[in-house]
Amino acid sequence: MNNSLVNRVEAELNQWWSREERFSKLFSFNLSSNRALLKEKLDYYDRIAAKYKGTQDLDERLALRMLRQERSRIEKQLYPNLLIRLLRRLLVAPVKEQIVIRQDNRKTEQNSQALHQQVQRTGFPDLSAKIDEQIRQGQQQFSIPVSYYLNDKERIDHQLSFVKDQSGQYHFEGYKTALYNEAKPNEKRQQYFSMRHEHNLNTTEAYNFLSGRCIQSGGIWLQLDLNDKDQHGNFRIKQFHSDYGYDLDKVLQQLPLRELTNTVETEKLKEALKNGEKISVSFVKDGNEQRFYIEANPQFKSVNIYDEHSRKITLHTALGNKTIDAMKVTHKANEQQQQQHSKKNGIKVG
Repeated sequence: MNNSLVNRVEAELNQWWSREERFSKLFSFNLSSNRALLKEKLDYYDRIAAKYKGTQDLDERLALRMLRQERSRIEKQLYPNLLIRLLRRLLVAPVKEQIVIRQDNRKTEQNSQALHQQVQRTGFPDLSAKIDEQIRQGQQQFSIPVSYYLNDKERIDHQLSFVKDQSGQYHFEGYKTALYNEAKPNEKRQQYFSMRHEHNLNTTEAYNFLSGRCIQSGGIWLQLDLNDKDQHGNFRIKQFHSDYGYDLDKVLQQLPLRELTNTVETEKLKEALKNGEKISVSFVKDGNEQRFYIEANPQFKSVNIYDEHSRKITLHTALGNKTIDAMKVTHKANEQQQQQHSKKNGIKVG
């Protein structure tokens, strides 16, 4: 019974024929009698025979028997002398077979480790066994589903995509993520995140992205346009570059945040906002602290503020006009002190 989802011998032979077809379009001479190509072809076929020699798959074993006949034909064409062919089979072929097996095992192990590391960095732990199983089957491409609940209302589904290139190496192409909210059953958001894109997002950033929040990647603020999709069903991405004028430090300085009194907490706060987090903060009001949530809003050069019930509110609502007026006076006094200090030290302030 064929337990593999794909005939690996057939898949590798198709790769060769695809390669040979490309060469046939580049050169005008007949490739079927080209000695350089025939040598490369025989080496490739020898590699396939060595790699899948011990397979128990019936289809693959049949393909290998037919491949042996084709190898014999090419061998006769390259080496008409019977003695040379016998020496090749007795002395050269066994050594090459062992070399091929060791090389393929090493490449497979290296490829597997690289995939495991990349997948884990992206935010998918505990997938190593599933990835290795798919690689052993030798499929041209495969996908792995991952699904879990983020909280009592939100579920997230991922579909990871892997593809094998012409050299036999597998690549993590990307993952499609769908976010479901049971409180909003008709609102399904999904997006494909490519690993070949300049902005590679991990699963935390992907969730924040689909939640409508902004993230910073490569110095650029990104946000999904939830009202506009492309032909593939992905949301288009709005970008806010540095010349757009969003200054997160300046925006935060306009808020009475307790976190700004500590350098370490300030850096953690900024990093979380850049990752698209809705972060809990303390506003200092009349000597008392009150908890709110904030998130970056580059488009309007501000932050969004939410109360403890996740309701969006204005800064006036959070603090009241008197507190805001007092903050303006404090900021103005701080600016004047900085200017005076700069003049004393011979620094020009623009």
